[in-house]
Amino acid sequence: MKEIIIKVDDKLYERANENVADLGSSVNEQVTSYLKALNSDGLRITIARSRMKELFNITRGFGVGHKPSREEMHGGRIA
Repeated sequence: MKEIIIKVDDKLYERANENVADLGSSVNEQVTSYLKALNSDGLRITIARSRMKELFNITRGFGVGHKPSREEMHGGRIA
């Protein structure tokens, strides 16, 4: 098991400690849970979907909409 040391503001730690105590947990347990979640496939899929959605929103002309006819796509060159 790897032991890590992190630095956080005293007030931030105190508030976090109070909040997780209300949940019957500890800051250490919550940090461990968070690190496990970062490495889970479910989180990776969620992040990937979020990034895809962002790309769809910023990409112009991409998406479902009017589907041009064959004639429109080829500029009327189809007989």
